[in-house]
Formats: sequence, C-alpha cells, structure tokens
Amino acid sequence: MKKKICIVAGCIMLISLSTSAFGEEEKGYIGANLGLCFLNDSAATNQFSGMNYEIQANEGVGVGATIGYDFYGFPRIEGEVAYQNNALDVVKTAAGNVTLHEDIDSLAFLVNIYFDFTNASLWTPYLSAGAGTALINVDDTSGYVGNDYAAVFAYQAGVGLAYAVDNNLTIEAKYRYFATTDPKFEFVEMEYASHNGYLGMRYSF
Repeated sequence: MKKKICIVAGCIMLISLSTSAFGEEEKGYIGANLGLCFLNDSAATNQFSGMNYEIQANEGVGVGATIGYDFYGFPRIEGEVAYQNNALDVVKTAAGNVTLHEDIDSLAFLVNIYFDFTNASLWTPYLSAGAGTALINVDDTSGYVGNDYAAVFAYQAGVGLAYAVDNNLTIEAKYRYFATTDPKFEFVEMEYASHNGYLGMRYSF
C-alpha cells in the first residue's frame, strides 16, 4: 500500500513539475489572431464646412500575425501586423441620418509588451500594451467621408488568458482596446477607436 502511495505521489510530482515547466525558458515564437472588432461611434468634423456629425459602423473582423520573444521572468516583447475591417453604417447629422454602404479598414504595425503572470498551472493571465503606426483607409461615396487613407499613430492595451497545450503550443483569448490619433480624410477628420476580442495561438521555438 505504501509503495502504491509513493508511486502516486511521485507521478503527481512529475506532472506538477512538467506543467509548471511549460514556458520556464527564454524562447521565440510566432502567432496568429482572429476576432471581432467593434468600432466606436466616431465624432467627425467636415474640413470644409466645419459641420459636426457622428459616424457609426457595424462590427467587423480582425486578423493579425505576430513574432516575438519570451524573456522568462521578464516582459515578453512582440512585433505585430494587424488588420481590421468595419462596414460604415450611418452618419448622424443635425438634418437627419444618412445610411452608408462603404467600408473603413486599418492596417497596423505595432510593438507590444506583455506582462505574464506565470504560475504552477497551465493557465497564464496577462496584461499587454502596444504602440506603432496604422494606415486607415476609407471607401465612401456619400460625400461625408471621402475615398482616402491616412497614416496615424496607433496604440492599444489589453488583457488575456493563455493556456499551454504543450511546451510549444499556446492558445489564448484576449481583449484589446485599439485606437489612433484622429485620421484626416478627403472631407473629414474623425475619431478611430475599437474594442476587439480575439482568439489566438502561439507556437514557440
């Protein structure tokens, strides 16, 4: 009986050591993200008439690719290319609402930093922040926004929860607030900010 207890205890110890060992080393990784993006209602000002109005958009899709390095015990550093697309929905003006049928999208190049709260389990919560630049493109024929693009400063902050499938593969769910300085288009200067939710994966090497 004592022998069986010792065997079981040894197995539990080995499992706990192996699970806590996931990620306990410095290593590089690549990753991918896919999610939904909810663009905030945007306050806008026409650059010619000075008229103020509000632009609303539908939820959209976001994708991203990452490459990074995990300094175990220190913040994780990552480079990211992220794309999101939202369909413009309505322009709200003092004279009434105008329905739009066009798109606005962004292509962002960001450097992110992650603070992983590592522990003995396979689950790792984390906080993140990032900054870089974004190309915001709008395709609108209504005359309220115009067909144009703008390069602007971009930043984001978020929280997430990662699960170590094995020593190389990690899956995760994350929330991010993504925003830029106000882009100026053909007819309008407007706000650009988004609440995004992603599912992602990382492969370490």
